Amino acid sequence: MKFKTLPLCLSLLLSVAASSTWAEETAANEEKVLPTEVSEAPYEVGQLPAEQGYYIDRGDELTQINFRIVNTQMRVYWIDADGLIAEPEAKAGNVRFTGTVRGRAYYGLERISGDVGIGSPAVIPAPHIFNIILTLEDGDNSTTYNFRYTANMDKASIPEGAKMPAAEKPKSSTY
Repeated sequence: MKFKTLPLCLSLLLSVAASSTWAEETAANEEKVLPTEVSEAPYEVGQLPAEQGYYIDRGDELTQINFRIVNTQMRVYWIDADGLIAEPEAKAGNVRFTGTVRGRAYYGLERISGDVGIGSPAVIPAPHIFNIILTLEDGDNSTTYNFRYTANMDKASIPEGAKMPAAEKPKSSTY
């Protein structure tokens, strides 16, 4: 009796392994469908943002960090290899403006309600021309980036191959 159940168990295990391998191969062969419409902020993971701000390239295996000033407020997003919004890799941070600065020179960054990235609710008056020291914190680890932000980085552009979402048609009213 014991010997009859052993072949049955082995055949069942083999069929499950074969179907699992087939499902993995099928998923790998399917083409990844990417969004083609640019999303508006606040963003969610997987959405396609307009190209705007300063991008920090951290190598092939890591996401890019995108620092932008949107409607006079600072935002930091993580962008994956497909140009889509990714999960944030820092919980907080800070921005320090160096050189000649009008107003405050230091801003804290934290998670913003309803948005995937981190940012500051403070209003940053134009023109947006700064030398920036961006520090991102995740627990006990912090990483610092230095770069120059210029006013032309405020302008959003459509990523190649993407389009703006179709504007909603106004509902016609009949009297």
